[in-house]
Amino acid sequence: MNPVTLTIDGRIVTVDPERSILEAARLNGLEIPTLCFHEALPERGSCWLCIVELKGQNRFIPACNTKVSEGMVVETDNAILQGMRRQSLERIVVQHCGDCLGPCEISCPAGCNIPGFVSAIASGRDRDAMSIIMETIPLPGILGRVCPAPCEEACRRHGVDDPVSICALKRHAADSDAASGEPFMPARAGSTGKQVAVVGAGPAGLTAAYYLLAAGHGVTIIDAGEQPGGMMRYGIPRFRLPEPVIEADIRPIRAMGAEFRMSTRFGTDTDWNSLSQDHDALLLAVGASVAARMGIPGEDNPRVVSGIEFLRAASNGEPGNAGGTVVVVGGGNTAVDAARTALRLGAEQVTIMYRRGREEMPANPLEIAEAEAEGVRLGLLSAPTELLGAADGVLVRAVEMELGAPGPDGRRSPAPVEGSEFELRADLVIAATGQSVEVPLAALPRLSLRRNGAVSIDAGTMQTEIAGVFACGDCATGPDLAIRAVAQGRRAAIQIDRFLRGLPFEGASAIFNSTYGERDQAPAPFYERAKPEDRVPVPELEATARRRTFEEAVTGYGGADAMQEARRCMQCRCRAVEDCRLRELASRFGLASTMETTVTEEFAIDGTKEVRFEREKCVDCGICVRTIEAAGGDSNFPALIESCPTGAISA
Repeated sequence: MNPVTLTIDGRIVTVDPERSILEAARLNGLEIPTLCFHEALPERGSCWLCIVELKGQNRFIPACNTKVSEGMVVETDNAILQGMRRQSLERIVVQHCGDCLGPCEISCPAGCNIPGFVSAIASGRDRDAMSIIMETIPLPGILGRVCPAPCEEACRRHGVDDPVSICALKRHAADSDAASGEPFMPARAGSTGKQVAVVGAGPAGLTAAYYLLAAGHGVTIIDAGEQPGGMMRYGIPRFRLPEPVIEADIRPIRAMGAEFRMSTRFGTDTDWNSLSQDHDALLLAVGASVAARMGIPGEDNPRVVSGIEFLRAASNGEPGNAGGTVVVVGGGNTAVDAARTALRLGAEQVTIMYRRGREEMPANPLEIAEAEAEGVRLGLLSAPTELLGAADGVLVRAVEMELGAPGPDGRRSPAPVEGSEFELRADLVIAATGQSVEVPLAALPRLSLRRNGAVSIDAGTMQTEIAGVFACGDCATGPDLAIRAVAQGRRAAIQIDRFLRGLPFEGASAIFNSTYGERDQAPAPFYERAKPEDRVPVPELEATARRRTFEEAVTGYGGADAMQEARRCMQCRCRAVEDCRLRELASRFGLASTMETTVTEEFAIDGTKEVRFEREKCVDCGICVRTIEAAGGDSNFPALIESCPTGAISA
């Protein structure tokens, strides 16, 4: 049979006459999008995504089941076709229902594949879990202890009982790895010969250094502290974050060749002019280590110290006695840490004074509960108005507060209650009302700051107005969580890597994500398949015993407990999310916003030992039916699983 010649997108091609237009295009390196095509099966054109235009005939036909013919002129991509394909995708997506990603990983600022590492722990593969975690979080021992775990708040297990202890499982993977004798080390690309100076050895700077080193660049880390870690080392007490854990997380960065220049203040001991002689880029990752003032009379009293100063002295092992009665002003993690530290330094009575209620406290609720268990009192809806020196300490004049209407940020604004003034005496007052960043402008006089004092950067590239100078973490966002600093550090490393290689900056690509909705809004059958099971308690020292020691208060899971807790995970993440053809096409055609899809009455998740079928994910492409027909009616499970384009059929 003689071949035929046709034109596809202006290119003259010659193919066998038994070929379809889709096959002819593919054989000549031209892609036509399709969802239902399978090269080993007969086509029925069910998805209509491969629709093309026959020029001169004003006809639109499916390329997958239309054979080529002599002289045919085909156009595969134009505005009309794009619109028709998008409409077809929207029709398909509306019928598709399920979570692409687990709500836990969506809520994780670092985008960690939580279902993946939890599944690995559930099957006893701690090393695999560590590898997955390190793809996005290179400080797992630290974050496994100090992260407030927004992922757990989003966990769909709420619809059954209690959320999975994700943070404790992350910590378990890190601790297991550190004790293995052969800690995880990332693969490192060949040397690029490029050098990056990173100012700040906190979570943002260390994270950026990790990924820059893995990409093959040299890294010099500059920090004013004696040891790396930033506020994680100097602002978090040892009973929450032991020093060996910090060192274990920093070990891979040292092993990959990072140069640490500690006790070096950027702007005083060195600057960009000198560093630029042998460095190709600079990353500012300075943390929020400057204490905010309370703005009340008497706060300069020598018996008044900042929470940062108090915790730094304690972390350095400097001798100190908190005194009999301590008042801590503030409601964040620094305030709670300072209160618990004061107990361990001998205080008999510690009160946290906070101007809002318990629900409004920004501190980790778990840390608040642990502080109360140890004996810390919460003086809620109260605020100091003046601090007076006294022979036996400090006289704290205060007032009761009440919450008014929500402000622009959604939080209810506190206001003094008229006639509610009161006084209390303290041996020590610890001010922990906030922190700020001190940007080293002396080293970079052309640097621009935003109104809140943070470094002005391009949100996409993370580059400042100075070419080759980038910023991330607290100095770019203002004071924030360590996990967000880690996310920022990784993004900065990606952009700096592209800058050093002379590549265009990488924009944040919007990826389509199907979802059942909020954590407890999945269909009832989704929750009914999970057997209620108590959360495995995370072992910790008894409260009255730990309140006088800096020994780590929470001891963490052992292997058996970790596996048991990990098995509670409902594995919301789609098993085919990494290679789902529907998700790839939806993202390509701009259906990239999160979409809540309609749940039908026929919702079901059915499975046997060989295969699992999720009807709500099926888009009726017909591939599975054609696979069975091609096999003579036999159910070839491996072939069915491999051919399904949406993960509706899985092992």
